Amino acid sequence: MTPKIKNRLKTAAKLTVTLTLLALSFRLIRFDTLLASLRHADYGLLAVAAVIIILGGFAGAASWYCILRTRLPSLSYRAVAGCHWSGMFFNSFLPSNVGGDVVKGYIVVRGQGQTGFVVTSLLLDRVINLGMLLVIGLFTLLLQLGLRLWAAGFLVLTAALLLGVLASARRLQGQVRRWPQAGLRGKAAELLEPVFELAATPRLLFPTLLAAFASQFLKTLHNVFVILALGLAIPTFCVWYVIPLFGIVSALPVSIGGLGLREMVAQGIAGPMHLDNTHLVTLSLAGHLMVVLINMLGALPFLLGKGRGMKKCESA
Repeated sequence: MTPKIKNRLKTAAKLTVTLTLLALSFRLIRFDTLLASLRHADYGLLAVAAVIIILGGFAGAASWYCILRTRLPSLSYRAVAGCHWSGMFFNSFLPSNVGGDVVKGYIVVRGQGQTGFVVTSLLLDRVINLGMLLVIGLFTLLLQLGLRLWAAGFLVLTAALLLGVLASARRLQGQVRRWPQAGLRGKAAELLEPVFELAATPRLLFPTLLAAFASQFLKTLHNVFVILALGLAIPTFCVWYVIPLFGIVSALPVSIGGLGLREMVAQGIAGPMHLDNTHLVTLSLAGHLMVVLINMLGALPFLLGKGRGMKKCESA
């Protein structure tokens, strides 16, 4: 079986899972209630949510930019942001959770080379952003459960882990550099060395973490305005641990963009949280739809880049 056929079968399987889960989810909700929420939406609040998503997109570009700067210092933020938004545009309709990463990585590699480093930068950026989402979700969930001491302890533990990484990064980087360049250890060294290099450079690491946190904070915050705009019976504080759960589920390579899977998770948690399952599914679908629509703005740098914008990534 050729790789092309395998990819087509994987795509078909994901599409089948997505459509099946969405159909099942729609059977479990009151579809008329969902449509009524959308019809009576407050478009002013939805516009605020859209602006927040856009700001979150630029913050996400900043986190990747800081990582790239460890080995590609000539790249400008404007060029990286253009590549990042182009990737977000392709994320909107490519049948893959990482399709946009492939596109924006290819744009950089085409002009800068260093394929291994660029791939590592994409993986690292995704891990850091998912980590920030996990931190936000766990911390607020502990607060919701009334476990304030546990929440404080969680922050202390997170800070201690970060300090441990900073203290050991340069030593680990030196050890990795001494590994053989061939075989599995050589491939592992190519992947790990940029990670330790970033960790050993606080002037780049801290802006990366701050930008990733800002990105995930803003992308979570926009759902608060979606709730208000649609008049959903969901306490807005729930957003800070429900949306991170949706985000982590969406990263699983099971369905297309997490569609269907995320809505079934909403069905599962609605009961224990004493929430209306229709409203929770509406939040999931409306929030995702807004992100997809905003990501379409990435068509602008992609199309303009053919003449000018993306070439900055190539010629920097």
